Amino acid sequence: MTAPGAPSRPQVGIVHPYWNLWEHTAGPTFRADRMALARAVAEELSDAIDPVAVFEIASAEDGLAAGRRLAELAVDAVLVLQTMAVPPAWTMAALDLLPNVPVVVWALHETGLVEGAFDHSSITTQGATVGAPMLSNLLSRAGRPFELVLARRMDPAGIGRVRTALRLAGVAGGIARARLGRIGRPLEGYAHVDVEDAALRSATGIELVFVDPDEVVERYREVGASEVAALGAEVRRDWVFEGEPFPATSLDRSLRAALALERVVDDHRLDGGAFNCHVRQFRFGEPIGIAPCWALGRLTSAGRPFTCTGDIVTAVAMLTTKRLGGAALYHEIEAIDYASGEVVIANSGEHDLAWLSPGARPRLRPNGWFCGKDPHCGLCAVFEPAAGPASLVGFTPHPAALGGFRFVVARGELTPRTFPETGTVNGAFRFRDGPVEDAWARWAGAGVNHHSSATPGDLSAAVVAIARHLGVEAVVV
Repeated sequence: MTAPGAPSRPQVGIVHPYWNLWEHTAGPTFRADRMALARAVAEELSDAIDPVAVFEIASAEDGLAAGRRLAELAVDAVLVLQTMAVPPAWTMAALDLLPNVPVVVWALHETGLVEGAFDHSSITTQGATVGAPMLSNLLSRAGRPFELVLARRMDPAGIGRVRTALRLAGVAGGIARARLGRIGRPLEGYAHVDVEDAALRSATGIELVFVDPDEVVERYREVGASEVAALGAEVRRDWVFEGEPFPATSLDRSLRAALALERVVDDHRLDGGAFNCHVRQFRFGEPIGIAPCWALGRLTSAGRPFTCTGDIVTAVAMLTTKRLGGAALYHEIEAIDYASGEVVIANSGEHDLAWLSPGARPRLRPNGWFCGKDPHCGLCAVFEPAAGPASLVGFTPHPAALGGFRFVVARGELTPRTFPETGTVNGAFRFRDGPVEDAWARWAGAGVNHHSSATPGDLSAAVVAIARHLGVEAVVV
C-alpha cells in the first residue's frame, strides 16, 4: 500500500536576486560567478531537496517570469539566496505570484572573515546582511510568512539550519495543498470536531472533499475474494492474532472494509481525512456492519491519516505530525494518575504503526468497544510505544488566533507504563511542564477538543514552524 502525497524531497524553486548597480566594484565575472554559486548551492542541497529551477532575478520582469514559471511547476517552497543588496520589489514580483508557497530566505555569506582590506568590493560581494533586510521588510509589511537563515556557505551547522528550514517549508507547502476527505458528517452534536470548509481553505489552503458514505458501501461490494485473501495473508504474516477464533466474519469484514476505503481514498486523491462510522452505512447496517477502525489505522500507517467521529480538525493535526515524520495516533486522554502525573492514552480502535515500539509486533483482536453490542464486530490493533520524548498536537479554530486557527502542542514523555486491557493502541504520557493538574488545564484551556495526534518525539519546534508558514498560530503548553 503506497501513500500518495507522502513527503520525500520537497520541490524547491531557487532564486538569486542580482543588481548591476555596483557590479563594477566586484570584477567582470561577478554576475556569472553569482549564478554559478546559486547552481552550486542547488546541487549541494539536492540530497535534501529537489531543486526544480534556479533563476536570476535582476529586474521586475525577471521576477514576474520566475514567479509564473514556479507557479507552473507547483513548487513546495521557494529558497531566496540573498547574497547582495538588490531592490526587493523585484523578488516580491515573483513571490506575489506564489501566495501560498512557503519562503526561506538564506542570507548567504561565502566567508566569515572581515580584514583590514575590507573595501567596496567586499561590501558588494558580502552584502547579504544588506539585501536580506530589504526583502524581509517587504515580506513583513505584506504579512507574508518566511523563514530567515543567516549562514556561511561552508559552515556545516549553518547549512544544517538551511536544510531544516527547507524541509519544514516543504512540509508546510504540502499541507497547504492537501485534500482531506469528509466521509460522511460528524457525529450528531459533535460541533467541536467540525469546521467551516471555506474558513479552513482560506486560512491554510487545505481543501475538504465530501465523500458520500454510500460510495464506500459500493466499493465494499466490489472487493473480490482474492484481494481479501491476499491482504489476509499479509496481515497474518505481520500481526499477532489474539483471541482466535474471532467472531464470525470479523476478519473478512475488516479486511474488505480496508480495501474499500483504500479505493475511495485513491479515487478522490485524498491525503487523509475524517470518517464517521456511527451511521447506517457502516456500524448500523449491511453489508459492512462494523466500525472499520483497523482500516483507518491502515491508511494512517501508510501516510494518509484518518480520524473517526468526523473530526476534521484533528485530521489536520494528524496530517501535520505524520508529514513531519512522526506518528499520528488518534486518541483521547482517558484518565489521569494524579500520583505519578501520567495520563492514559487510548482510543476506540484506531492505530498508527509508527507508534509501535521498535522490534515489537502489532496485535490484532476483536474490538471490545463494539463486540457484544453490535450484530457484528470488527478487529482493531493493540500495541504500545517505546518510552521516550513525545508530543500531543491538536488543531482548532480560535477567534483570537492568527489566521483564525491554532495548533496546540504539549511536550512530554511516554513512560514505560502500558494499558493493554484498554483493548486498543495505548500508552502513558507525562506532561513536561509542570504538575499534571496545571499542564492538562493549559492544554485543554488552549482550545483543543478531546482528540489530538500523539507522536513519539518532541515536535514542538517543527509544528511552530509549520504554523508560521501556514499563517496560523501555534501554542506550546
